[in-house]
Amino acid sequence: MKLTPKLWKVLLVVAGILYFAFAAVAAQAFLGEGFEQANQWKKDRPSAYYLNVLILIAVFFIFLGLFNRFVISFLATHVVAGGLVVISFYKFGFLGENLYPWDLLLYSNVFNLLPNLLQEVNAGALLLGLAVVVAGVSGLIAYWWMKRPKPLFRLKWWARVPLLLLAAVFLCLFVFYRSIPGVEAGLKDRAEVTNITWDQNKNYAENGFFLTFLLNMQSAIIWAPSGYNERAIEEIMARLEAEQSPSDAEAPAQQPNIIFIMSESFWDPTLLEGARFEPDPMPFVREHQNGALLSPTFGGGTSNVEFELLTGFTNMFLPTGSVPYQQYIKSEIPALPNYLADKGYKPLAIHPYPKWFWNREEVYEHMGFEEFIDIDGFEDPLYKGPFVSDAQVTETIIEQIEAADEPVFIHAVTMQNHTSYNEDKYEEFTVETEVPEGVDPVLNLLLRSFTQGVQDADAAFAELAAYAEASDEPTLIVFFGDHLPAIGPDYKLFKQTDFVPRGVGESAWELDDFRKMRSTPLAIWNNYGADVPELGTVSPNTLASVALDLAGVDKPLFYKAVDLFRDVMPGYTVDVKVDADDELYRITPDEVEALKQDYELLQYDRLFGEQYSSELKK
Repeated sequence: MKLTPKLWKVLLVVAGILYFAFAAVAAQAFLGEGFEQANQWKKDRPSAYYLNVLILIAVFFIFLGLFNRFVISFLATHVVAGGLVVISFYKFGFLGENLYPWDLLLYSNVFNLLPNLLQEVNAGALLLGLAVVVAGVSGLIAYWWMKRPKPLFRLKWWARVPLLLLAAVFLCLFVFYRSIPGVEAGLKDRAEVTNITWDQNKNYAENGFFLTFLLNMQSAIIWAPSGYNERAIEEIMARLEAEQSPSDAEAPAQQPNIIFIMSESFWDPTLLEGARFEPDPMPFVREHQNGALLSPTFGGGTSNVEFELLTGFTNMFLPTGSVPYQQYIKSEIPALPNYLADKGYKPLAIHPYPKWFWNREEVYEHMGFEEFIDIDGFEDPLYKGPFVSDAQVTETIIEQIEAADEPVFIHAVTMQNHTSYNEDKYEEFTVETEVPEGVDPVLNLLLRSFTQGVQDADAAFAELAAYAEASDEPTLIVFFGDHLPAIGPDYKLFKQTDFVPRGVGESAWELDDFRKMRSTPLAIWNNYGADVPELGTVSPNTLASVALDLAGVDKPLFYKAVDLFRDVMPGYTVDVKVDADDELYRITPDEVEALKQDYELLQYDRLFGEQYSSELKK
């Protein structure tokens, strides 16, 4: 049978469709447990599978409409789709999360951390793979440039334009599925596809990478909560004012310094059953611990913890996976620093890393920090391992306290115990660790590096407290870990020590496992005799209110809404919610819904809305 040009074109189109059909399964296999699991997904979720295939074809059609070259369009589709999948694979390995659309805004962070992350992967294999891809693409480009082969086929403009538009409209159906009438219901009822925003790992596993990635795009767009208007905010504020009462805490004779220390990856490793540590790596924190911080993140995403801490807002009212520092804070917002500045404090931030990271320089200015001491503000700093030491951060805090004529509010974010925890991270170790029998010995070396950082952070906290104890200035210190450390891919240390159940990702976890993997030590210390209550498990958004009470500083009405919510639901994250009786929930209980609605309306007003509730307008 002779292949006529027309038949050749048909076969080429069929081959392309078959390739994309395979690519959708291959992506799922690469991101999951292999082809057996991916083929099972194809059988169990046929509609989701075919939608992923059609998305790839639509992307190809867009490139074809633009370039009118089959091979170039095919390669462009392959590079874009394959690149997203590879990035998602490595992100999941380190942080337990897939790639979200807004992650693409954080490329500078990824490049900056790449040298440390490469220590955790087979860098040789990765670089070899990249070299092969680059060589292959370069070879094809060189061949095309030298030979200028005749296009396999070309489309007339009247065919290209409709093809491009139809493909773009098809993709937009998923990007704006909530806004286009009938699309969301059609996906749910006919295709059995639901955007599982509350469990993104399940979302990607059930709906496939490409479909879920598009469905998440609209989540970057924030809609006003139902009922948001000036009158609604005024009514909420009036209710809060009627319920406002003075704090029970006794105010110190003079305004105290308020120090927040957000300690990088600080966590109690002695919670690993069967592991041994000599000596206790965190004696000072253990002595003064008042509760546990329920972090909204694991292994990274530090800025999201800061966001809750400094604003009183919660990530629960934002799209899963979003980064407020990058996406939302583009102008002045009511936050703890600018409020304390109005109360006579000097608010300053300390972080021994470049100020552009997580967009902190811009965000801190919008929050009202008068000064931000980043890595360039440290003169000949003391390093321990690859990062500035926690002892150096303590020394800088003391310098700022002594240099100020007014009380200071210092928000310090440490860096020493940041990943990676390779065995030669430090030249000397003053702590020894031993993992239980049967655990990969390499993990013990990583655990020792991490634990050394814990010991140093504890010692730095103790040093700051000793300085404050000897000082005649009243000082309040709030110390906590921002999140648990990522030690090994896919929670390897935690699974091999049976801290959490084994299995891919978080699939086998119960609510208590999520709490364990999100809880870090919280210690509040002061030198003026204020009684610090036992806080239990609390989210970062509650800490500013607690600190203001202990410091004897009047609070904005907004924090009354935070307090009312904390009284019934002190721990509030996507994965697990903790009520005042220490009961755990997956979904917000109905009895909390009214308080939640008020809180959400106020947060929207202050972050995205007209700021009717903002003390900045007063």
